[in-house]
Amino acid sequence: MKKTLPENVFPYLALGLAKYAERGQKYPYPPELFYALNHLSLAMLAAFPRTISDLFELFAKPLEQWWPGDTLPPGIDPRFELLYEGELDEQVIEFLLEYDLPAGATLQDLQVILDNQLMLNILNTSRKASIMDYAGANSEYVAIRQYVITNPWTTGEALRQQFRTLRYIKIQEVGALYQDSRSSNATLLYQRPGMPAACYWNCSACGPLYQRGNRLGSIKPSACAGRCPGPQGWQDLDPFSNTLVLKRGLHLRTHIPGITEIQLYRWLTQDVQPAQPTLQQVVLWPGVDRYDLLLKFQDGIWAVDVKDYKDPFALGKHIAQDNRHVAESGLEWKYWFYVYPFYREIQRPDYAAYVRRAAGPLSDKVVILSDKQFKSRVVSR
Repeated sequence: MKKTLPENVFPYLALGLAKYAERGQKYPYPPELFYALNHLSLAMLAAFPRTISDLFELFAKPLEQWWPGDTLPPGIDPRFELLYEGELDEQVIEFLLEYDLPAGATLQDLQVILDNQLMLNILNTSRKASIMDYAGANSEYVAIRQYVITNPWTTGEALRQQFRTLRYIKIQEVGALYQDSRSSNATLLYQRPGMPAACYWNCSACGPLYQRGNRLGSIKPSACAGRCPGPQGWQDLDPFSNTLVLKRGLHLRTHIPGITEIQLYRWLTQDVQPAQPTLQQVVLWPGVDRYDLLLKFQDGIWAVDVKDYKDPFALGKHIAQDNRHVAESGLEWKYWFYVYPFYREIQRPDYAAYVRRAAGPLSDKVVILSDKQFKSRVVSR
């Protein structure tokens, strides 16, 4: 007799899979995964896979094709896949970060969360320092964040040269955002046919490339799909000159979304401002990162928050819960824009509709749109 699934099975499955993936898919299973698989087997009976290989094949399929019952958390996309090419899909991390987990479940020992906490610590230290020295603390934070986005590969010497004058952030804290690239040589080093030796590779759309199934690919495949320059546009890097690479959590949640932020900033300052006098000022990560971009027009400020989620439901939930209140003088906004990369609509035409549905009712001063639509809005002023 089939059992009805408890509502906490899906979040425990997502959390357990994330921990299992970080351990290199080694036995024993994390307790969260063991709990979820036990309940799934009782609910699926004969349909439950008999081997771990079959189970992973099942997890690579959309939930709507195999999930038993109707116990998915509200707002979960039925096209949600847990695995992509044998690896944890980015939607799983998005889910874990945006949805409430069952009592007793914690993300604190997940490496991807620990990685991001390093950048959050730098942010918090900078905000505290900004109380006494706003300009200095903000300048240091912007310099560090911009460096992480534009330099996913670096060296210890380059970091020392770049940040030798820091006052509020220790250079060791910046160094902790990176890891020794040699520790990941098995997945980072790749030798193309005809090349004399293996090297590291970087993509302008998604940063350091990793081997998966004996071929190079993005750590966040959906971020590369539709905008990747392809092998002809990838940059080969000397392993001896690039001894540090961004940690995975920062690569996923700071570097890749930050590429869109930097591209927008450069477009606004280099192309728009010289031709549009009404755009008086463009500020990157104003108020020590209260939002991503501040656009000061003659009639008010636009606050811009760039978000890049594969799962539109997770993005909508984030927007619904987001705190848009800004108390600092000079940062008060007339309009708040949530801007996502246009390639998300190419991958999924109903992306915007599902984001807005999950976000729920919003003020007419809060707008959700793609970077392509945002650019049109700026130009048409």
